Amino acid sequence: MQDQHFTLPFPPLQVRAGVLVVDGYGISARVLYGKLRIEDGIGPHRRTIALDRAGSGLERLVLLGKSGTLTLESLAWLRAMGASMVHLSLDGEVLTHSAPFGYDGHPIRRAQALAVANGLDVDLARYLIAEKTKGQRTNLARLGVGDLRSFDGCRDALDRAETIEEVRLCEAQAAAIYWNSWSNVSIRLRNRDLVRIPIAWSRYQSRKSTLTGAPRAATNPVNSLLNYVYSLLECEARLALLAAGLDPTLGVLHADQRNRDSFALDAMEPVRPAVDAFILDLLDERVLTSRDFVELPNGVCRVRAPLTHDLALTLPKWRQLMAPIVAHLAQVFRGPVHRAPVTTVVPRSTNSHRATAAATSAQSPLQRTPRKTTQPRPYTSKAWGTPRPEPLRLVPIACAACGGPVVKRRRLHCDACIPGMKVAQASKAVVAARRALAAQAAAGKDPRKDSDVNRRRAAAISEAHRRNREWKRECGGLRDEAWFRREVVPKLDRFSLGEIAAVTGLSLAACSRIRAGRRLPHPSHWEALEALIA
Repeated sequence: MQDQHFTLPFPPLQVRAGVLVVDGYGISARVLYGKLRIEDGIGPHRRTIALDRAGSGLERLVLLGKSGTLTLESLAWLRAMGASMVHLSLDGEVLTHSAPFGYDGHPIRRAQALAVANGLDVDLARYLIAEKTKGQRTNLARLGVGDLRSFDGCRDALDRAETIEEVRLCEAQAAAIYWNSWSNVSIRLRNRDLVRIPIAWSRYQSRKSTLTGAPRAATNPVNSLLNYVYSLLECEARLALLAAGLDPTLGVLHADQRNRDSFALDAMEPVRPAVDAFILDLLDERVLTSRDFVELPNGVCRVRAPLTHDLALTLPKWRQLMAPIVAHLAQVFRGPVHRAPVTTVVPRSTNSHRATAAATSAQSPLQRTPRKTTQPRPYTSKAWGTPRPEPLRLVPIACAACGGPVVKRRRLHCDACIPGMKVAQASKAVVAARRALAAQAAAGKDPRKDSDVNRRRAAAISEAHRRNREWKRECGGLRDEAWFRREVVPKLDRFSLGEIAAVTGLSLAACSRIRAGRRLPHPSHWEALEALIA
């Protein structure tokens, strides 16, 4: 539910593409009656929204400004929903952002810290800049640059670079050629706004600011747009690195500096050309106005709302593009991490559990020879002595079929491979079931011809129908189907199929369809499911 008030100059607060942008002065975020209540606005023009836990679709809460209050309960609310908060200043500077606790990345961080000593940093730097120049070359072709031999020469020199300094030199030379080709980029402004803006704003001149000699403190709209979206990309890069167990501050290409996430800047390098292409599309498709930008007294150009809100809605796009990059970086650092030999675990009921398999694995260059100590017993189930499955991963992993990135939780396959995988699994299950049924029939125990089994089945079905009729006479019509789909179904994803089956008495297949929203259970089970999610 949303409690909206008429406000100017911005539209009502709403979650769009999983992003909620909050702007103005006196921002307030607190939890009231289980709902996240957010208020913002300017002066008497206030906006208010109340978000439920189920159905809100919130993934990123973007705060623009420096004045307001944020309660601890609201942070816990976001953490429980798996959402993150991004706090930006009015000029696009990243002030703070939150990340949920996820993968325990201490081994990977140790390998990341040793990358400078074993030469892994040079390989990673070449990979990141090679991906960046590949995207830049596509943008150069779009800008109409015909002669790309000098740019290709920088890319060839990058393959021969053996030190970080050489990689940085190749990147700087390619960047100089790339940004010089932007000299013909212009912004579309209304004719009546041309007299209201500085003359230098009508055309792109240089990536450097006339105030600082660097991209910081932009003095024209194009650089201001680039810096703002780069800040959004930096937030997504840092959140993705933390979720993967990597340290955003231990840079490879960017030198370590205080109050800077150097490795986040490294990881976002391959995605920067995508941001550039997005800005080029924005300049081609949108007619900007003088109200979209403001010039500060020191000459700095800043993006204003509501354009900042529209740009913040691109966070899901940058999160999707960062996922395969961070997944590759995490996989590279997992290589040097030592893994203990896997010991075969047998049931405790036998006496062969003392026998161990002599499994050895190749040691990495970063691994010292371990002492001869007894390996700890793997984490096993008390009932059967079999290894428990690994915890659910919160980081993008490679698809088991095609190797592409898998962003969604609790999945081992990407969206493109899931339909085929389900068909293959269903076919295997049907073949196995028919084979087992044929074996039972050959042994003279065919359940389809057993009179006792059929009698019990008929009795169970009749009893279920009787209970449904009795429930309908006593409690029928109390709640409708729309209520169940809105209030209960979205919250079932937090529970396993076994937990749902335990409270309803239904099969795992039926519970799977109910949790996925493809089947509506009988209303007699609604009370049990409501108690489960409560």
